[in-house]
Amino acid sequence: MKNQFAARSGLFSVFLFCAPALGLSACGIEGSPGSQEPSDTSGLMVMPPEECLPQEFLTASGSNEGYYPDGCEPPPPLELPPTTPASLSYTAYTTQPLFTVSWGYSDGYGQYVTYELEELGSTGYWQQVYQGGSTFFTATGRPPSVYRYRVRACTNAGCSPYRDGSTLVVNPPPAMDLYAEYPFLYTHDQQNAQYAASTQGFRTEFELPPDASVPGYLGDWDNMSFKPGTVDGMLHLGQGFNLLKESYAQICIDTNHPAFQIVSVPRNATEFFAKRSVSVSHLRELLDVGLSGGISASGSDFSVEASADKKRFVEQISDSYQESVVVKWAREVDEWTLNTVADPLKPDFVTNMLIPGNPNAQAKFRERCGDKYVHGLTRGARVYMVFQFDAKKYTLEEREQYGAKLELAISNVVKATGASTLSTETQQLLSSLGVTVEAYALGGDENVRFRINRDNFVSEYNAFIGSVSATNAVLVKQSLSHYDHPTQFLNYNYFQVFADYRIPFEQLQRWNAIDIELAERCKLFNSYQSYANYGDDLDKCRQGTAEVMIAKTRCMETLSWPGCAHPLSYYTPGPISSSPGPLPGNTLLHGWLGNNVRRLERETMTHTGDRHVNGGFWNKECGSFTDDVCLSSSSCAVDYFRSDPARLTQGYLYKEILYSSPGSGGSVQSYIYGTTCMRTATTICTSRFGSTVADHKFEQAIYGQCPQTRQFAIVN
Repeated sequence: MKNQFAARSGLFSVFLFCAPALGLSACGIEGSPGSQEPSDTSGLMVMPPEECLPQEFLTASGSNEGYYPDGCEPPPPLELPPTTPASLSYTAYTTQPLFTVSWGYSDGYGQYVTYELEELGSTGYWQQVYQGGSTFFTATGRPPSVYRYRVRACTNAGCSPYRDGSTLVVNPPPAMDLYAEYPFLYTHDQQNAQYAASTQGFRTEFELPPDASVPGYLGDWDNMSFKPGTVDGMLHLGQGFNLLKESYAQICIDTNHPAFQIVSVPRNATEFFAKRSVSVSHLRELLDVGLSGGISASGSDFSVEASADKKRFVEQISDSYQESVVVKWAREVDEWTLNTVADPLKPDFVTNMLIPGNPNAQAKFRERCGDKYVHGLTRGARVYMVFQFDAKKYTLEEREQYGAKLELAISNVVKATGASTLSTETQQLLSSLGVTVEAYALGGDENVRFRINRDNFVSEYNAFIGSVSATNAVLVKQSLSHYDHPTQFLNYNYFQVFADYRIPFEQLQRWNAIDIELAERCKLFNSYQSYANYGDDLDKCRQGTAEVMIAKTRCMETLSWPGCAHPLSYYTPGPISSSPGPLPGNTLLHGWLGNNVRRLERETMTHTGDRHVNGGFWNKECGSFTDDVCLSSSSCAVDYFRSDPARLTQGYLYKEILYSSPGSGGSVQSYIYGTTCMRTATTICTSRFGSTVADHKFEQAIYGQCPQTRQFAIVN
């Protein structure tokens, strides 16, 4: 009986398995390599090793095939080790000692796969922290340091190569134990809880502090479903507000004073607009997002606290080729205001905590009470709808044209009173541009976000307007007041009594603007990663974003203000400092960002071809030519998002001006050549009789995105 094996291309590998040097068992024979006698324990003749080699014969169809002689069996199939895990992801920066590392699956070729995750921390050597079948690991209790992870897959056949990850920075902010120094805070927590239970509470999109009923609790900011400022998890008038974090603090004004009063009046005002965003900064304004607070432009890559307004902005930040039209609808239901006494602060804070000219006392008061307090607010509901399409494939003129058309189309459909039925023309426009629709709702039916899409936004918008009532209204506006200058400290300047947040506030705005530009650059590299190897650029993006977050944290945390600096004078702390970072210490961060986090910019390289062949009267002449046009650098990526005006080619343009090939055999081919070039290959022929001329004139171009070194802008 003949055992068929693979065609000629597989003969060499089969030969290796049956070679005598591998032993008789490789051919299904027991014994030593030198044995010449067959051993048959199954009643089947077994051949000696040299006769067990695969044989060839020519089939009728002419193909080479092979077989094993009688008594031989093919070797067992190879057992391959698993593939490298498909991905490895984790945050680049976190203020929490708890975070998750996750990775993609590996192909074990039918075998059970386990994964081995290793961590490189301050010890300087790799240490296994997980082994098992899961594709994620939750790290806990990590002290401040710079970490790196790698993962591999293993089966009985062996282990894959490692998948290496980039740096991760764990950098918790300085902690204050106010209760140990100020025991009266326990009493005020109880008073605040009683106040909250007896007054109107308000849902808000800003971050609330940890539960005041648990003294000293730092809070798991990433995993709490809400951040209660009091026992009911709601905002209350008089609550402190941290301007730099854009989050609420505790209540420090005297709510028990007889003169303390809350006044409410009904309102019925509507705000509406439908506007095209002309820049990321404009998009931020349209979405009602300030340039302060714990914004992280890379979104879910970080676990820094971010209020809901920041989150909706971060989710819409993409590369610079996204066109957006924002619709905002808001309705005010009622307005609430505080009436307070001349010295509204609780006396304990004035007599026991505030010390004029003492930065530590100022920091502690600010940690507890914030920079201002909520003096008034408006309840209601609002919804933002963001219509967006990717404009990479369009020229600047086309992008402007389609952006304006989308703005006009949406403005014609969506009004303050509701939306009308979509026309066929508008439906075709939305479809041809590939428009996506996202909604962000506060109050009303907030589940609209999970239902809305390009096909149903008209009905969902109308349904949201109809859903708004006093029972589901939330805070949509707030007015803040500085704490009154205590009478007993009138001899001191206001910011000798309270922490002067103004300079850190300005610096934080500058760093947030840099963070947004950094996110734009990095997301564009990610968009073109499949067309060119930008792994090093993306790694520098992670390092840069982590360092920017460290710089911003120094401006947000009062105890870190001495390290808060202007971007032109800020130097990195280094990996072994108390606030560790991935870059070497004493590096001017703004300069490093400009030199290392490059910016992809459009490039179009063109060439005009003009080829001729002259024929003799009795002779046919042919000529073959190649014309290449290349991007300026091997680091460029062909921009396959762009196409010729007819949308027939991707990444390049071929435009024929004249093609004359009187004789047979002429042809033209245009295609991407190599990684950064476009080629036009031409053959033109004259006719056999008569003095004819063959001509080919054309224009060709290749589209690309090329990394350029550009300094980051700094806002004034």
